[in-house]
Amino acid sequence: MRAGWLSVYAVNLLEGFIPWITGSTAGLALGGILAGGAALVAYTSLRRRTRARRAEEMRSATLRLKEHLRSRLAEEPAFGGAHSFAPTLGAREAFEGDIDAAAASVLAEAGGRRGKAKQMLRHRLNGNGSRHSLNGSEAVYWRQLGALSLLDSTQDALAAYARAADLSPDDAQLQMLLGVLALRSGRLETAENAFRRQLLLAERTKDEEARYRGTTMLGDVLVAKGAVDEALATYEQAQRTILGLLEPAPQTARWQRDLSMTHDRIGDLLLSKGEAALALESYRASLAVVKTLAEAHPLDADLQRDLSIGYERIAEVLEKQGDLDGALANARDGLAIATSLAERFDKGADWQWDLSVSLDRVGDVLAAKGKGREALGHYAKSLAIAEVLVERSPANVGWQRDLAASYLKTGLLEATDGDEARAREHLEKGRAIIRRLVRIAAHQAQWRADLARFEEALRTVSPA
Repeated sequence: MRAGWLSVYAVNLLEGFIPWITGSTAGLALGGILAGGAALVAYTSLRRRTRARRAEEMRSATLRLKEHLRSRLAEEPAFGGAHSFAPTLGAREAFEGDIDAAAASVLAEAGGRRGKAKQMLRHRLNGNGSRHSLNGSEAVYWRQLGALSLLDSTQDALAAYARAADLSPDDAQLQMLLGVLALRSGRLETAENAFRRQLLLAERTKDEEARYRGTTMLGDVLVAKGAVDEALATYEQAQRTILGLLEPAPQTARWQRDLSMTHDRIGDLLLSKGEAALALESYRASLAVVKTLAEAHPLDADLQRDLSIGYERIAEVLEKQGDLDGALANARDGLAIATSLAERFDKGADWQWDLSVSLDRVGDVLAAKGKGREALGHYAKSLAIAEVLVERSPANVGWQRDLAASYLKTGLLEATDGDEARAREHLEKGRAIIRRLVRIAAHQAQWRADLARFEEALRTVSPA
């Protein structure tokens, strides 16, 4: 609109000069200059609007990729077990940084098409006529390829970050990311070596932040390996390191949050060892830290989620100890926060799943208190959410297993309440899910063979 107005203005201005320059060479020249200037203004304005639109589209696409990344990192790791740790402590932020780098370069060149961007990166890294243009950027390109690949395949991401780490062996952050991906892939020796390398580099550079992060995630590997006592000692060492960091800077929010996570990890292990009183003490220490942070940053969704989970952890221990009133109060506090987050992020599957879990937790305590009807009401709300989410994400085996467990609890309580028809319906639904999961397990060998065929085919299409 602005360019069009300028064009009209230029024409009117030119017409005002025509009476005294009609037919002159100067008049023709001036007319050409004015008309050309107006066209240039219009063209420049159009270019600016186009660039602004494309930049906004890329920002939106990048945010979607990061949300996808968050969901991927929240998935249950390959090693499974009772302790499944998401790669916190800076890993997610580092992966997001690599996505940002890709968005500012190759992804933008590919018009936002992730598959094309990955192919362009492979083309450059394989030296197809452009090796001279890398100028030492191989590790950077491998990181970008790894981040984009992580949205589809942890194994592809692991391979890319391993190459990056080989090229930059003294990059402590790369060792951390390699360790995280190896841990999630069940490659525990690779993960342990990467975290120990991270710790060695941190020792060389006196980087205490890298030291406590590497120590904490080394503890995660030890948990996955079943070395509970060694893992507990490792977490306690990480906690001493972070407390040392907080002495001169007690208000550092990210370190405070990480301190709360070490309390949670220690609490989890203590609870698994049957030391409920000590676990409760650790969980309460974590909750105190997170509560202060959440009050200071009420719009920080991750902190609010930490607070919700903290209340639920305490509720679980109190229920085990027989303090059902205390358990119910804490479970309801957690549910209130989960409800608020689910309303705030009504399109986010992870937030909705958190709400389902919180409803289920309150239902468990109510059932333990003998309030069966009230418990069934919470179970029903939890199931309504979980059923929709599992239908949307059938590949999420962890969600399916949790849904089956909810069907079992609901069915048993309905049978006790005398509603045998509803009990049978829910028990049969739960049984059907477990049967599907058993069939999946029975076909794992064949699926591994099928996966190997796909891997071979991909190597022939775009060798990495």
